[in-house]
Amino acid sequence: ATLTVAAVYAKGLGFGDLTMAHDLVARHVDNPLAATVLVSTARSQEELAAAVRKFPGVRVVPPATADSLQAERLQANAEVNYFAMGLVLAFTAIAVVNTLAMSVSERVREFALLRLAGATRRQVLRMLRTEALSVLLLATTLGSGIALAVLTAFSIGMTGSAAPAVTPLVYVTVVAAAGLLALVGTALPGRVALKARPVTVATARE
Repeated sequence: ATLTVAAVYAKGLGFGDLTMAHDLVARHVDNPLAATVLVSTARSQEELAAAVRKFPGVRVVPPATADSLQAERLQANAEVNYFAMGLVLAFTAIAVVNTLAMSVSERVREFALLRLAGATRRQVLRMLRTEALSVLLLATTLGSGIALAVLTAFSIGMTGSAAPAVTPLVYVTVVAAAGLLALVGTALPGRVALKARPVTVATARE
């Protein structure tokens, strides 16, 4: 086929990379029927509905209804993506908590030596909280910077503006959830590790 370029758009914003005539594409797909046809005509909606009445399953709807149906389909796809992302985050959270718990459990001897040197259980737990918050602050800074750089580049490519859309509530929720996981994954194993007598732990053979 010899094609002629009719127009070039720099920012697709959801359109395909190539937009071709329906008759050309129909010969190369399994189902050549179009799911949606946009019609610009002086006829009324009732006249159009009467014209397609002999085709079962075909409906004529106004632009507002078509936009609403499209939005519902997009919302359904978004919910599936959110569910998949939720599973990924859940497995990531489990891995992070397990890593924190194991790293704290391996420091039992260190905690015992600190207590023998005069530190109290509360001071050791405070040290663990400070360490967790420091790691959280560093991770939030690095993660936010990397995400902002990627989203800014994507925003420039799609819209020409370096202003990615960031929902403050979602951002704060993610950071708060990460902080809660870090504190819980550190505090609970730390309390268990401090239950043993310091002298017994310090004198025990490795």
